[in-house]
Amino acid sequence: MMGLNKKATTTAVLAVLLASSLVFPAPGQIHAASSEVSTTTAVIAGADKAKLYAPGSTHNASSYGEIADIVFNVMSNNYGDRVTIKFKGDTSGIDKKLQQVFKDVGSKDDYMRFVLKKMNWSWTSTASEATIEYGMTYWETPEQSEAVRQEARKALTDKTISGKQGKEHLQAIYEWVIGRLRYDSSLDDHSAYAGLFGANGTVCQGYALLLQRMLEEAGYENRMVYGSAKGDLHIWNLVKLNGTWLHLDTTLDDPGAGRSKLSYFLKSDAVLEKDHSWDRTAYPRSGAELKAAAMRSLKL
Repeated sequence: MMGLNKKATTTAVLAVLLASSLVFPAPGQIHAASSEVSTTTAVIAGADKAKLYAPGSTHNASSYGEIADIVFNVMSNNYGDRVTIKFKGDTSGIDKKLQQVFKDVGSKDDYMRFVLKKMNWSWTSTASEATIEYGMTYWETPEQSEAVRQEARKALTDKTISGKQGKEHLQAIYEWVIGRLRYDSSLDDHSAYAGLFGANGTVCQGYALLLQRMLEEAGYENRMVYGSAKGDLHIWNLVKLNGTWLHLDTTLDDPGAGRSKLSYFLKSDAVLEKDHSWDRTAYPRSGAELKAAAMRSLKL
């Protein structure tokens, strides 16, 4: 094949570290596909969708947005672990575009993004087409993630949480997560399931995953935030309360961290930025900060 370009890229989510590296395959490495399925943008019924996006399936795509959708749908199908995509289109700058695909996949579902342990992709390409192979591994099995969801639902019926509203309701959820989990100082376990049912506890990733699931089940709009705290890579949460986005950091409010329980409960951007940093363009700004910005603009 004239103009064949062979490359491979590996991007991994390991603990709280989002890292990427380039790996070049041996000469002559070409990835084969087993079966081919043509995808469309039509809404597909549950059983048919599960079959269409089965692990190991092969799909056609003509845009990088389609690639992101396909990968996400395979991942959503009981944590699918591999997929092949036949891409037809401009492949110039494909390495950077596939890195953006990785980010786009992660932006579709926070729990999925942070339960993902590692994603690998490789490709062979010409100027107008590429065959792209994806492989994924996860911190939890589908059954374990469902166990986390069921535990969250059960917790929300506890007398210490149910019947409360607003800030009191959120505080009860927040303190339940802190009381149930303990920090894994070995840094070996990174999931909500490990924190709930494992012997060693979990790290900030697991704390934030469990709180995300609790907030979701309770009906709160929320996000998981990837950034740093006091110079270390870190994950925490955002929640929307009465129209205002506020930060929650259960890990750093765990008494084991040596701080009072509510030091990082429902904090604005201005408060949290004293020892946290994150990409402000990737997440909602706190309502308090938006109001302050609006007032400043009126004075200009």
